[in-house]
Amino acid sequence: MNPLILGLAVGIAFGAALVLSGLSNPRRILDMLRLKDLFLLRVIVTALGTGIVGVALLDSAGLAHTSIKTLHLVALVLGGAIFGTGFAIGGYCPGTSLAATAEGRRDAPFVVAGGLVGAGVFALVYAVIEPVLIAPATYGKPTLPSILDVPAWPVALIAGLLVLGLIAAWLSGERSRSPRPKLRGRRAG
Repeated sequence: MNPLILGLAVGIAFGAALVLSGLSNPRRILDMLRLKDLFLLRVIVTALGTGIVGVALLDSAGLAHTSIKTLHLVALVLGGAIFGTGFAIGGYCPGTSLAATAEGRRDAPFVVAGGLVGAGVFALVYAVIEPVLIAPATYGKPTLPSILDVPAWPVALIAGLLVLGLIAAWLSGERSRSPRPKLRGRRAG
C-alpha cells in the first residue's frame, strides 16, 4: 500500500477518534490545561507510554526507522513557549484543530490558519534567526540510550512500562478517592 494513502487513512481514523471521544473539544482541552479535568492528560500519557514501547520494538525489529533531531536548546524553549501560548489561547493543538475543523467548529479554522501563518513566518525568518537562536545552543542528538551506552528498546520498554504503571496507579488513586454512591434500601418496619 502507498505510504501516503496509509498515512491519510490513519490520520482520518485518528481524527475521527478525537471527535467521537470528545477530545477535540476546546473546553475539555482548556480544562486539562487548568487542571480541572485530567482525562485528556491521562489519554495523552497512556498513548505516550504505549508509543514509546511500540516504536522502540518496531525500530529494533527493523520495521520502523526513528530519526532523532538535533537538540537546539534555545529554539526548543522559545518554540515551546510560542506553541504553549497558542495552545492555551486557541484551545487546540495542531491535531485537534484539524479534527475540530472537520467537525465544523467555527473557531478551529482560525487556529489552523494561525499555525500555518506561524510556520510560514518561521520559514521566512529562519535564515536570520538561525545564527542567533539556533546555532549557539546546539547539543547534537543526545538520547538516554546513547548516554547510557545501551540498546534503545530496553530503555524504551522500561520507560514505557513506568509511564503506564504511573497511569495505572493514578487511575486507582482516583477511584479510591471518588465518593461512593449511597445505596438506599428499605428498612424493615
